[in-house]
Amino acid sequence: MIKKIMLLVVLLLVSIMFPIKIGIYYNPPKIIDGKTGIFPEILNYIFKKENIEYKYVFDTFSNLFKKLDNNEIDAIACVGYSIWREEKYEFNNEAFMSDWAVVYINKNSKITNIFDLKGKKIGVLKKDIYYEDDEYGIKKKLENFGIKAKFIEYYTYDAIFNALFKNEIDAGVVNRTYGLLNEQKYHLIPTDIVFSPIKVLMLLRKNYKEKDRIIKLIDSNLKNLKENRDSIYYEILNKYLYVEKIFKIPEWIKMSMYLVLFVLIVFIVDHYILVKLVEKRTKELRRMNILLSVKNDELKSLNEEIAAQNEELESLYINNEKLKDSLKLLIRLMSDIGKSEYISEEIYITKLIEAFRFINPYVEYIKFEKIDEKNVLLKIGELNDDLEIIKLDLDFDDELDYYIELGFRKEKTGSEYAYEILESFKTLAYAFYKIRNEAKIEEKFREDIIKSLVSFLELHDEYTKNHSQKVAELSKRIAEKMNLDKEMQKKIYLTALLHDIGKLIIPLDILNKKAKLSDEEYNQIKMHPIYGYNALVKIESLKEIAIGIRHHHERWDGKGYPDGLKEDEIPLVSQVIALADAWDAMNSKRAYRDVLKKEVAIEEIKKNLGKQFSPRIGKIFLKIIAEE
Repeated sequence: MIKKIMLLVVLLLVSIMFPIKIGIYYNPPKIIDGKTGIFPEILNYIFKKENIEYKYVFDTFSNLFKKLDNNEIDAIACVGYSIWREEKYEFNNEAFMSDWAVVYINKNSKITNIFDLKGKKIGVLKKDIYYEDDEYGIKKKLENFGIKAKFIEYYTYDAIFNALFKNEIDAGVVNRTYGLLNEQKYHLIPTDIVFSPIKVLMLLRKNYKEKDRIIKLIDSNLKNLKENRDSIYYEILNKYLYVEKIFKIPEWIKMSMYLVLFVLIVFIVDHYILVKLVEKRTKELRRMNILLSVKNDELKSLNEEIAAQNEELESLYINNEKLKDSLKLLIRLMSDIGKSEYISEEIYITKLIEAFRFINPYVEYIKFEKIDEKNVLLKIGELNDDLEIIKLDLDFDDELDYYIELGFRKEKTGSEYAYEILESFKTLAYAFYKIRNEAKIEEKFREDIIKSLVSFLELHDEYTKNHSQKVAELSKRIAEKMNLDKEMQKKIYLTALLHDIGKLIIPLDILNKKAKLSDEEYNQIKMHPIYGYNALVKIESLKEIAIGIRHHHERWDGKGYPDGLKEDEIPLVSQVIALADAWDAMNSKRAYRDVLKKEVAIEEIKKNLGKQFSPRIGKIFLKIIAEE
């Protein structure tokens, strides 16, 4: 009993002795959040096993180094080894994994080697070892070759790939694991320019008192995990680095394929027997040369049989090609189910009808209509008595009911076969409707949450009442004028609704103060974009909105806050909202001033193009104001 008590005391002391704050940043698949990603899942396993208390701090890669230097955190996960970093910080010894840098380009680029980077705009991650390091960084490597290029710094690898996809830069430097996971998503390709293989480790500050114990625990656990091929270490690596997407073929397609395979085998065997028969007959003909005239007719008959078999082969080949085309068409129809948010029921059902017509070319009459509106959506051919008619009702709900009528030559194909295909297509149609309906419900739920948050903000601050709505509507008008796609327009609108949500944390006596703010009070107000970002970034569906909120007070000349981004480093969403926010502020009564005249406000916007605001967006905005 005493031994058990002593063991419990030791475990509690260990837990108290080793609280550790670990900085993490968005770097899939290595780090996604505090629970998912290669590094968090391995560290969570080790720390729970060793009964160590820990806490993750999420931020950008460059900001984490600032926090480490300021003793706000004790370590950073997923950092590449370099000599200069080891001089300033402490690494663990056993590598979590190895990695190297790859230069990516878009598919239209002609960059093939390192010398093609001369004069190009290259996207890099701020504070990344593959960018700044004297030993491993691309900046130093290009200098050694005498190659001059312009480096564009970003805060995430996602931002680099997004800029490369939009042709805002010529090339981008990312680590190998991130590139493999995301190259297809952004339609980018890797070049042969690879460099700097490094060990990826845990980095700790030298003055952290428990660093030696933490390093020892991590190294020993990693070594033991690596020695066991069935350990959780290899499970995690396989999950993120070697997963294959498996498409499940429907059973009826499998049966069709088995049937075709059986026919092919029968035909091959028959053909083989026929070949052997030809060989036997040929030998007989040689032995019976003196009877050539008698056997000549038999030989001609045999040749005709061979020709018939060849014709059958060609017919089978043509049918096989059509089967492959039908499979491709069905796969596309099933993939369209995932696009239910952007495709209407009418368009999807029309595609199903066209697919049925392709599979069954004997259909001569088609009629597709919406029942409640008596609206004929599709009609092909004319109805006559020679056609066998198949009727199909698609009753999705009380307000959505469709009717399909098909006519085909009964002597060409059986109705039972047609009914089987239609039943399969009917299942696809109902699946599409269900997914589309659930997507609408999910989207409405997200918008209701956003509206609720805006209502809380308006109750907190009288000035904010209607301000968020007006900024959102003006931002949407600017996005429409810029010809941005519907998805981006909606993202800008929702971000604008929530752009001041961080002010919920700012005291009202500061927000409504009529006198000049003190430096401390002004600095507190400047924190509201960060408050808003931190409140929303951990919600997966609001993560992109959180980024737009964080940067809506950045300036084009880099003098804004909180991160001092400049020009197109600022997200497009934030650029649009910044201008709409400023315009509404100038046209609203504030605690410390009255509404500005419209002419004065317009002049203020013009004066700050290229300083506070994007020149391109500013010109579009001025056109909108001129048209009012």
